[in-house]
Amino acid sequence: MRRLALALLIMGCSGKDNGDGGDDGPPDPKGWSIEIDMSPLDRFVAPATATAWEVSGIATASAGLAGLEVAGAAASPDERGAFAASVAVAPGLTRVPILARDAAGHERRGDRTLLAARFLPDSAHNAGAAALVLDDAILASLGAGLASQAGGVDVAGEILTRDILSQDDRCVTWPTAASQGAVAVSLVQDRGDLWLRIRIPSLDVRFAGTCRGVIGQIPVAGAFGGTLDVWTRLAAKPPADGACLTAFGHTSPEVVVSGWRFDVWGTGGPLQNWIIQLFQGEKSSEARNQIAGEVAARADAMLAEKLANISVFDRTSQLDMLGRPVAMHLCLGALEKVSGKLIARVAAAASSAGTRAAPGAPQLDGAAPAVAGKELLLDANLVAQLLFAAWRDGGLARGAPDVDLGVLQALVPALYERHPDATVATVKIDAELPPLVRATPRMRDALGDLSIELGDVMVDLEVEGERIFRFGVNLKLALELVPSGGKLQPRVVDTAAEVALLDELLDGPDAALEQAVKLQIGKAAASLLGDTAAIALPDLPGLGAPIDVVPDAGGRYLHVKLQ
Repeated sequence: MRRLALALLIMGCSGKDNGDGGDDGPPDPKGWSIEIDMSPLDRFVAPATATAWEVSGIATASAGLAGLEVAGAAASPDERGAFAASVAVAPGLTRVPILARDAAGHERRGDRTLLAARFLPDSAHNAGAAALVLDDAILASLGAGLASQAGGVDVAGEILTRDILSQDDRCVTWPTAASQGAVAVSLVQDRGDLWLRIRIPSLDVRFAGTCRGVIGQIPVAGAFGGTLDVWTRLAAKPPADGACLTAFGHTSPEVVVSGWRFDVWGTGGPLQNWIIQLFQGEKSSEARNQIAGEVAARADAMLAEKLANISVFDRTSQLDMLGRPVAMHLCLGALEKVSGKLIARVAAAASSAGTRAAPGAPQLDGAAPAVAGKELLLDANLVAQLLFAAWRDGGLARGAPDVDLGVLQALVPALYERHPDATVATVKIDAELPPLVRATPRMRDALGDLSIELGDVMVDLEVEGERIFRFGVNLKLALELVPSGGKLQPRVVDTAAEVALLDELLDGPDAALEQAVKLQIGKAAASLLGDTAAIALPDLPGLGAPIDVVPDAGGRYLHVKLQ
């Protein structure tokens, strides 16, 4: 009863409004209110190299605003309570403490966080999302994309369209039949150079003709053939939009003929057979050179057309991130010759149906390290892209596990009087900033392979539908990436949190409440990400399954060791 009487006394003595300057709302149970409106603040700092940023807002107090501090320095609000101050920032998250004080000595925090990064718009490609050394097995899979483009070489068919196969002042021949085996297209790398080979096997051409003899025309017939290998060195052309590679240049094709045969036969006496043998000896090398030259010219023209617009590696997959559907697009971004090795750079884009406003996925810059064989170099920014797409679709604006009301009632007795039958407080979260992702080098006391930093996570505690407290939380999760089923499964291994009490319906000890929430956030951190999907590697035949993850010392990339 004493608690109830005290609560009624506080409520009855309060003649102040809710701090917004009007009297339409219910009286504040505390008897006072301080409001800090930070909606004017742009929290996305660009460029990431900026060293200072303006922090602005509006502060009001029912008992009159007596003082205001931004990042530890006094600020001077105008008559409306509007204020602005320049604060120092650094790449990543910068928490800005904001403290308002009224004439009665009450205080309220309005801390906010600035995010300085390079922002990649939704659906845009990260050109260096992954990299790997190309070996023969992976090249074979990439060559499959070229087969439909460069595999339409029909030497036999083109020969049959001719009326005359060869003609000079002595002989004329024409084709009677021609066939070839299935064309095979493959990619071969030699000390970092990429070669395209088009193999035309089992070419067989039958022909007939006449040659002028001493007395008259001598009928001839014959056949020639062999296997033709067309070789040309490819050079990737940088994509105009910095995303997917869609064009290659090539050198003049060279044709190597193997298993060559040339036979001529006919009817007649010994003199005719002797002339035919002379024809065979003269025409064999001539026919081979003619076929090789014509195939090279035809391949040169065809490749100039086909390689101008080509898709070598292009994949789109659907993922479930933070309970939201996210589309991930992968493509070949670049091919580079590095120290005698051929390196493929994979570009990646992520998108969702979300519409939450933000300039893009926060990306951290850093030089790409060398790529070793049997590993995939994975950019942590790709994880940021996927989480950003889910965040835009509300993946981090949802309910969290309920908490036991007893702890809060012990700190704020008036809470029991206001809700005597309640046993739990409902928790709602809303991360107002997209996740920032870093690789975590294994040094000192660092845990996990990745860190995910969430700034300005608004945590609301409601009891029976009434919001009692709002906390602003900056949360850092350490994740280990566990190889499983050919993918990388994230697992939370550590948490760290900064908590600020931003609003309260009932007066309570701020520091104790912040500490209680900090402990609860740590326990619930694993469930905060929900059933985050495993990170799938590029779907390339010949790419081994992951067996280990080693964060790079630069803090941006992960070395994913492969079988």
